[in-house]
Amino acid sequence: MVPERISGKQLFVCSCLYTVGSAIIYIPHTVIVMAKHDAWISSFLAVAAGLLLSFLYISIHRLYPGLTLIQILESTFGTWAGKIVGLFTIVGFFYLIAIMALRDLGDLMVIEVMPETPQLIIHFVFLIVIAYSVKHGLEVIARTAEILFPFSIGLYLITIILLPTKMDFAHLLPIGENGWKPIVGGMVPNVGFPFFEVFIFTILLALVYPQQKSAKPFVGGVFLGGMMVAVATLYSLAVLGVEYSSSKLYAPYILGTEINFGDVIQRIEVVIGGIWFISIYIKICLVILLIAIGLGEIFNLKDYRLLTLPLCLLLLPLSITIMPNIGYWNVIFDVWPFYGSIFAILLPVTTLLIGLIKGRNKTAQKGV
Repeated sequence: MVPERISGKQLFVCSCLYTVGSAIIYIPHTVIVMAKHDAWISSFLAVAAGLLLSFLYISIHRLYPGLTLIQILESTFGTWAGKIVGLFTIVGFFYLIAIMALRDLGDLMVIEVMPETPQLIIHFVFLIVIAYSVKHGLEVIARTAEILFPFSIGLYLITIILLPTKMDFAHLLPIGENGWKPIVGGMVPNVGFPFFEVFIFTILLALVYPQQKSAKPFVGGVFLGGMMVAVATLYSLAVLGVEYSSSKLYAPYILGTEINFGDVIQRIEVVIGGIWFISIYIKICLVILLIAIGLGEIFNLKDYRLLTLPLCLLLLPLSITIMPNIGYWNVIFDVWPFYGSIFAILLPVTTLLIGLIKGRNKTAQKGV
């Protein structure tokens, strides 16, 4: 049972920070490697695709108002089949999101910030904070996101305002030199990260009060978060260029080293790190919380919070064993868009179609 509820404003904040997540650090490099000068086009097209996915998830929510994803699957496929599909989705998709997000955190901290600290220690300390936050429930996480959101946006705006003098728009040219194939190739991983991951909000949408005011905040939050990532790609390309951005995994983080405002404000990569740290903290908190809620519904637990500590502890070894080193990201970026589409596109489309057919059949039966 989940008695907590959040407001539309809190949903907007949570969906925005979740979408920004770790994508703001990783995605620009990947898109630039694949699309070169056209990476900025790929990123903005990915935002459009992300909006379409958001509308898909909202359509399911409107068809099954007040129901979480697990309840929707049970209603669509039957109780036991729905539970099995829900369990596969949680274990095979949602939990992988948490593992990758934690690994994102550890990799950046070890490579750029604390190279002498064992990655396992960084993961452990961060998970203590996550477990403590999730243990206090949805409302506390949503309020925390509300408090941190202005700081995140403020830090982002500081970066955006101070960087234009370093931009060279020649880095964006020529447009479409190699046709549409590289543009689409760059868009695909950007849709997979972070927009496929937004599918987990089909659990959270049922916990918004009032229900009628969940669509706009959700879509708006995903749009703003996606635009923040797209602008980060644009700036990385315009400031650093194709070759340098392609050679640096954390291109947006490197942007901070380029800032020099009157020899007073300079090398503020910590600002970009702050945006990323806030967003990834909220992201992992939400993922663990929503997974716990989903598993609680599958196994009919009275209190989903009992699962938060085991879920966090299990993340610790999995974040190291599933991705032993940062080189595995190349494989993940190739596979994830296709693997993730099973859960983020195929499953919701199937659920929506079956729901619509069932709804029409019920209407027809009533009319007889």
